[in-house]
Amino acid sequence: MSISLGAVFFLLIQAGLAGGWRKGLPLALGVIVGDMIYVAVALHFSEAITESLVTYRSVIALCGALVFWILAVTHLFHHQKAKNKGLDERLMQMKDWQLWLKSFAINVLNPVNIAWWLSLYSLPPAADFSYSGKWIFGITTLATVLCTELGVAWGAGKIKNYLTEVRIRQIDLFLAVLFFGMGIYLFTV
Repeated sequence: MSISLGAVFFLLIQAGLAGGWRKGLPLALGVIVGDMIYVAVALHFSEAITESLVTYRSVIALCGALVFWILAVTHLFHHQKAKNKGLDERLMQMKDWQLWLKSFAINVLNPVNIAWWLSLYSLPPAADFSYSGKWIFGITTLATVLCTELGVAWGAGKIKNYLTEVRIRQIDLFLAVLFFGMGIYLFTV
């Protein structure tokens, strides 16, 4: 989930390109705090969420397929530029609390993130865990998300000289094919 493409992912990459993992740390922490809220909510409402997932499974799968197809089309026809000096300068000027607040707000208001976290305890393997097991699973998942996001920021700082318009376009095409395939899978489930 933490490497899925979205606003925070691209913000992490941009922060990593501009200032390395240290600039990505407050962004990652903002995401984690938002995710902690959803872990707590999901933990206490997983039974009701499970019933909804079972009842509306085909509708949810169709909506998921449409989202992936939209992402595929987006990556085919609109790709990120290798350098965006304006954003780099703004990120470098932002204080850590501003970066934290920005990523927290994006994360908490993202409907895909909400759906993912709320369904976390409603699907296997977590659906069968005990209450304490669900907390351990949630904390472990949050730790993994934090490490992955810091890794994204660190990795972006290391590969900034490698990113060219051609390479970014190739990545976009790969992601478009991947998203299209995921959409087909969800449509046929």
